[in-house]
Amino acid sequence: MPLSKLKFKPGINRDRTNLAQMGGWYDGNMIRFRDGYPEKIGGWQAETFTRYVGEATKLFVYSLDTGAEIAGLATTKKVYIRAGTVLYDITPIRVTYTTSTTPSTDNCFTTNTTAGTEGQVLVTLASHGATTGDFVTFTGAVAVGGITAAQLNLEFEVTVIDGNTFTIETAGTATSAATGGGTGITAAFQINIGADTSIAGYGWGAGTWSRGAWGSGATTPAIVNVRLIFMDNFNNDLIFNLNDEGPIYYWTYTAGFTNRAVLLSSLAGAIAVPSKTEKTLFAPSGHLLALGASAYSETSTAGVSITSITSASTTATVTTGSAHGLATNDWVYLSGQTPVMYSGTYQIIVTGTSTFTYTLLATTTSPAGTAGSYQAIDYTSGAFDPMLIRFADVNADIGPKPEVWKPELANTAGFLFVKEGSKIITGANVRQETLIWTDTSLSTLQFLGTAEVFGLQLLSGDTNIMGPNAYASVNNNVYWMGTDSFFIYDGRVNVLKCPLLRYIFEDINREQAQLVYGGTNKEFNEVIWFYCSGGAAPSSTINRYVVYNYRDDIWYYGQLNRTTWVDAGISRFPLATSGGYIYSHENGPNDGQPLGAAPNAINSYIESAFMDIADGEFYMLTKRVIPDVDFTTSETVNPVTGATIVPAVDMAVAVTKFPGAATSTTDVAGATLTRGVTTATATISQYTNQVFIRARGRQMNFKISSDTVGTQWQLGDARVDAKPDGLRG
Repeated sequence: MPLSKLKFKPGINRDRTNLAQMGGWYDGNMIRFRDGYPEKIGGWQAETFTRYVGEATKLFVYSLDTGAEIAGLATTKKVYIRAGTVLYDITPIRVTYTTSTTPSTDNCFTTNTTAGTEGQVLVTLASHGATTGDFVTFTGAVAVGGITAAQLNLEFEVTVIDGNTFTIETAGTATSAATGGGTGITAAFQINIGADTSIAGYGWGAGTWSRGAWGSGATTPAIVNVRLIFMDNFNNDLIFNLNDEGPIYYWTYTAGFTNRAVLLSSLAGAIAVPSKTEKTLFAPSGHLLALGASAYSETSTAGVSITSITSASTTATVTTGSAHGLATNDWVYLSGQTPVMYSGTYQIIVTGTSTFTYTLLATTTSPAGTAGSYQAIDYTSGAFDPMLIRFADVNADIGPKPEVWKPELANTAGFLFVKEGSKIITGANVRQETLIWTDTSLSTLQFLGTAEVFGLQLLSGDTNIMGPNAYASVNNNVYWMGTDSFFIYDGRVNVLKCPLLRYIFEDINREQAQLVYGGTNKEFNEVIWFYCSGGAAPSSTINRYVVYNYRDDIWYYGQLNRTTWVDAGISRFPLATSGGYIYSHENGPNDGQPLGAAPNAINSYIESAFMDIADGEFYMLTKRVIPDVDFTTSETVNPVTGATIVPAVDMAVAVTKFPGAATSTTDVAGATLTRGVTTATATISQYTNQVFIRARGRQMNFKISSDTVGTQWQLGDARVDAKPDGLRG
């Protein structure tokens, strides 16, 4: 019989039965299709030499004005700046306690000599506000109970005992049980950590108090969402916010990599910054958006008399008759002053309990003849609205002003409401518009340049998105994973046909929908989604992916733990996160390990659906396979050990009597070990010309796999020597 080419349709189809997919591919892992042919995906290398803490939920890469690459990295416990191979901790400080605060840090340490816990120190700070896993840094402490000052003046992860006490684990060994540490201690607490996964519960501790009658179970679960952080850059600086009605933070590049992020509302000139939001991003117009936000509100206190106002150049100093209780960057309205130049609305700098300063519009050295009074103004006291969009000012001359959110006739700050849905889920930029997803709709936000600033148009009132990061944008199109379908926006909203639809959506752990992360690999025309598998033993961490090749309109999938993904562009390679490291992908053929460790092999395979002759009427006898496998980009020398590598794949031909038979294995000679599926396997290298096998059955399939270090393979058109071999046998 003449040799026959094994030609298969590109892509994987799992929404048909194995036999119904005849002529196509049915299963695979760590593969992609290039020009219709399957190949192993590229490997990866660890990029950072230090591990991040927590589970990464956001990686945001941008360029400095010098052209250098920089990245923000958010985890469930920390926020970092990555520069080169170094991670700098920029996690904001929640509160700082000192000897002069309430509570005081004076002698807050208590040591113990209990066997096995001699390094553990009890810290007493009333109403500390920490949760187990939070981080605190101590400075200024002195030795206590045998624990040295150097062992105390460090960062620690705390274990909370109650609202007033927690423990830290030092590297010391206490020699006595003592209380002390001195009177110069500073305790700087970072913002509270978040959950690594979403948690749903009905029982005690699962939600708020009084959700039902006493002694009765809850009828709806309480949800504790994983902590997500959304990032964007303002020139060289980084802006980010926490989900679940979190505040907005700002990190300044010029202050250095050891500088921590601060509240955006604490910056000079900041006014009416939303205290709560779900997601921030810059619109193409330059306006900083808050999607789901605390409403704009302006309230003021009763007038308070001023004792005196003096000035030097443009700085006015106010003295009040009693403690004013204000903070630096608060806003006040001054009235009744003479000359009138002292009056107006100003942002202040607190210089004492009864003094503050503000900047005049013109220089004067004259004190106020009449001091008048002031009112404290609060611009951020409005309630959170999950359907509210607020936007900061953009000045026509100087550009974006992300700190200015007070709507005025002289600026472009403002707000509007999304009408379709109950809450905003996320947003993404495409072309010159911003897409806004709610739980039931998709709208487009476009800059108008008129008094209304922005216009909002409904695109679809019948769509949804799996999670806040379940989208990806490429070539002016946006792709996203919905709750039961995949979608594309290319000027219109369309559903993507997917031959893996049932397979994927029956596999997803929907309790972890917030973890779904979308990205692109533009070099290979791919959109990729990472997700947690479901089933009988659902995963609470990402372990699967699905890929849409938008050029060839095909799909494939695999198993891989990646919690974030950023395409190549600013970076030379695509970047992703997992297990404490940032990895560069499409970089070599292996699972690259950090710190120069020996690489691991990537287990890749592609398996065809079963095929038959004359609808299974005849048996087939497969005698020989002529492989067509390319190993061009493989390694021949292990980069760590220097050992010789022989790139190779395993080729398997399986036959069965009936569709749906259980898989089994045999030796190369074809001896059957079970009565289900007979599999003949042989190793293929660049030196293999042909493989002799002997496999007989009604249906046959074909599989290529590799788990060898250094191997990179691409499959071409293998040929098989098979012939009819009788009827029903």
